[in-house]
Amino acid sequence: MDIHRYLPDLRASGIRWPISAYTILIVLNILSIPFGPDAVLADLNKNPLGPILAVVVFDTPWTLTGLVGLIILFFPVLFGTPVTERRRLSIFFTFASISIGIAAGVIWDRFYDTTGFIGAGASGVAIAGQGVVFALAFFGLLRLWREDTRKLGRMSSYWWHSFALIYVTLILTTVWFVVFLQSIFVPTLLYNWRVHEIAFALAIGVTVVYEGATWSAQGLDGKLRIDETLLNFHFDDLNDRFVRPLPKLHVLFAQLPAGTSSEFHPELGEIWIPESFRGREYLPRATQLDESLLHAMLHADLCYSGKPWKHGDPTGKSGFDAAADGVGADREH
Repeated sequence: MDIHRYLPDLRASGIRWPISAYTILIVLNILSIPFGPDAVLADLNKNPLGPILAVVVFDTPWTLTGLVGLIILFFPVLFGTPVTERRRLSIFFTFASISIGIAAGVIWDRFYDTTGFIGAGASGVAIAGQGVVFALAFFGLLRLWREDTRKLGRMSSYWWHSFALIYVTLILTTVWFVVFLQSIFVPTLLYNWRVHEIAFALAIGVTVVYEGATWSAQGLDGKLRIDETLLNFHFDDLNDRFVRPLPKLHVLFAQLPAGTSSEFHPELGEIWIPESFRGREYLPRATQLDESLLHAMLHADLCYSGKPWKHGDPTGKSGFDAAADGVGADREH
């Protein structure tokens, strides 16, 4: 499988937003080290914008490690989200985690600070990001339960269980982290605890509002919609019908001529499905979509078997019909 074929999908997911923003934040934290974090913080303490700018002041390497780890934790919740919503979710995660982390520091400085000095570091951002991922994992489980793609086939069932395990792991490890490993729920007004409590709670609340506002688009209404993820997982389901499984092909939407059910492009390693399927509910169109996908897969099977496979080739029609009978698909017309 050529990973380069999937780079456009990766770019379209918007993952560059959190990667870029967190990288800039990490670099700014590191740049504060030569100037002395305490000296930088003392200067910021005299500035009205100090509580906002304090996130760029280095506190511990664990904070920077946490920011890197958050990107890794965000990946599964991002790619478990419907394709059309991934870019928007990436932007939301980026702005929510950073703005809430900053806001938590400002709230602490305004209402809870008894020291006269602002707090330093981006730990509030890291905890806010963890709160967002924590809440998204709950909504991911809800989406899995309501859509229940296990019925589509063996590989869809495999991915359903895989994502369920990932979401449960994210939820339990987050609880373990904030309650036991680095407990943030301690009865104190000190920065490292109260700021983290505020950031974590705000992040969960804002994420609940976001998911509620995008309920249907996020697939939380229980309607399984056809997107590139479903196409590629279902390719693996249908591949089980073939005696000799096909190599992994990239299935995507394309503008096809009227009356064309699908196209196989061996030079690209791709199967094209009509754009008219995009975003439509799967169940009412399950048979139609399966036939469309199987049609292209049969052509691929003939191609990789070294047999005539192109449309309009009289010598290939009988072979196609025989292969169609073997996998339960419609014959060539």
